[in-house]
Amino acid sequence: MRILLVSSGPSLTRQVTAALPAGAEVVEVRTPQRGLAVLDEDDASFDVILGDADTHPTGGFYLAREIRARQTEGREVPPIVLLIARPQDEYLSQWSQADAWIVKPVDPFDLAEVLEAVGAGKPVPALPGVGTLGHAPRLGPGGGTSADRTLVGETPRELESAGGDVRE
Repeated sequence: MRILLVSSGPSLTRQVTAALPAGAEVVEVRTPQRGLAVLDEDDASFDVILGDADTHPTGGFYLAREIRARQTEGREVPPIVLLIARPQDEYLSQWSQADAWIVKPVDPFDLAEVLEAVGAGKPVPALPGVGTLGHAPRLGPGGGTSADRTLVGETPRELESAGGDVRE
């Protein structure tokens, strides 16, 4: 698996690289603009783009939108996973058209599962603090605050029969 990591800090880079599958190749850049330049190179081919939403100066949301703009121009682009600081950033993750996002601090096992799923074109597993387009992150232990108990991938009927909160 070849990953483009856009991260402005060595601390987050250490967290992420500790979670990567064995044999993963990581190309790391510090700004979204540099990430786009790497993607625009002729020989650049990645399985997944992993971007920190808090990367300066423009952030991971900008990165994701710019990558999607390249897709509308007919270019093939890899799936995009964003690392977000708080559950409220879910809206911006959807707006930026990221394939998935994870609330920081990142659980290394969850990150590994998400990267493997999006890299293989499979559905993202329902994990705490993980969201995908159309599905809110499930929060609780290991996934940030417990303000929302939406379960990724479950229908309202399944939630109701399990005693969960039903929102449509």
